[in-house]
Amino acid sequence: MSAKEKQAVAAFFSYNQEGFTGSRVKNPDSYSLDIERMNGTDLHTLDLQAGDRLRIQLETLKGSLSMEIKASDGTTIYQGNGKEATDFTVNITEDGVYTIVVCARHAKGGMIRINVI
Repeated sequence: MSAKEKQAVAAFFSYNQEGFTGSRVKNPDSYSLDIERMNGTDLHTLDLQAGDRLRIQLETLKGSLSMEIKASDGTTIYQGNGKEATDFTVNITEDGVYTIVVCARHAKGGMIRINVI
């Protein structure tokens, strides 16, 4: 393999590596990602009660960023990419541990903020 081909392979693998640059805050009643660069998946859980509401702010600047919120039984209660709805609330109807799954592919810029209100 030539030196040029080796550089191309190395660049391909670094471009597709999982990684995160930015700030991440995980609290019992909130979750926040301010993304400079992200490639991969991040998870956070919230222990919620029926009647809680989640205020969600989701913004994607470049690349692909998606978020899913799953109830403890595996049911998806929200799924989106921050392109249509960017500031909204989700009502919690059952007590349980909810999992937030954020998937990014070559994301540059963007943010996710979730607060229990």
